[in-house]
Amino acid sequence: RAAVDDTRPMAATMPATRLVVGPHVVAHGLGRARGTRVASVRTANARDRRVSCHGWHAGRLSTPRPRVSVSALGDTDRAAPTRWIAAPRGPYRGTHGAAPGIEPHHLPRAVLRSREGRDQTKTGTGGIPYPDLRDAFEASRRRLEQNKPSLSVFERAGGFVYIRNFFAQHEFEVIKAECALLRTSVGSERRACARQRLGVMVAETNLVHRAFMNNRVTHRLGEIVGQETLMPADVPVEYRVYPEGSAMDWHQDVALYKTPQYELVFTLENTSDSQTQWRDADGARRGGWTEPNSVIMVKAEHVVHRVTPITVGERSIVKFVYTTTLDKTDEFYDNLTTYERE
Repeated sequence: RAAVDDTRPMAATMPATRLVVGPHVVAHGLGRARGTRVASVRTANARDRRVSCHGWHAGRLSTPRPRVSVSALGDTDRAAPTRWIAAPRGPYRGTHGAAPGIEPHHLPRAVLRSREGRDQTKTGTGGIPYPDLRDAFEASRRRLEQNKPSLSVFERAGGFVYIRNFFAQHEFEVIKAECALLRTSVGSERRACARQRLGVMVAETNLVHRAFMNNRVTHRLGEIVGQETLMPADVPVEYRVYPEGSAMDWHQDVALYKTPQYELVFTLENTSDSQTQWRDADGARRGGWTEPNSVIMVKAEHVVHRVTPITVGERSIVKFVYTTTLDKTDEFYDNLTTYERE
């Protein structure tokens, strides 16, 4: 009421107007205590509109009514008018556009943007953007990639690789038919870790040997292990059969060369319930059922693996070896006497 009474002398000189009390507007030159209601002016010709004037409320900028355009407040990219954290403590001056006592974050964002020479209409949501560091990050990533030793697929897989669809389907059918002819030549195996497994060593002139030991396979496997010097070993290719009751216990393949060789197992047929399992670098057991026309690749003296006992069905495979050297160990010659004819 005190605020309303203060305006009566001014109202007496304006007979065409009348005073209305409003909670959100301030007239220029009118002071008020915090929390009191102040007067606004309503003319006789504009009864349904309130004319709001910008003013200071104890050092803070007043909030406009919703119908007032934000663009009229001088900050086109904010949804509310510019607000001050504290009342200004003096005129802006100095080389950086502010008095020495005013910290940069006390300035309006529009002032800071203009001081940096940026267009206010292209700065997004009104914040001061950080420098674009994407190019610097990308250059740093490329330098790290160049300095980091590259790992092959084989190394990233932990030294145990499973490859599906190793041959084209028509090639696979030919190999399977040739192996069926070898079935009558299989004998029992003497290796200690193999139980009731049968097999035979394949002659170099046989089509099965030539299918696995050639330049095309060499190039494909060389890309997997990252070895340009990879070549077919002179270890005989083996055709093996796992009947019911057979298995292979946990073991590591013995090194037949001074540099441990890569041993590969090609699954020809598998109607069994057995699994090929191995232990990873953390000791966790992994494995599964191997499908026909797939290859498992493992390095000798590295990964421990096994074949679980077969209770149903049968599994037949082709075993072949690739190496980076032909310098042999004593175990190479022991391997030549693996099978017995029944």
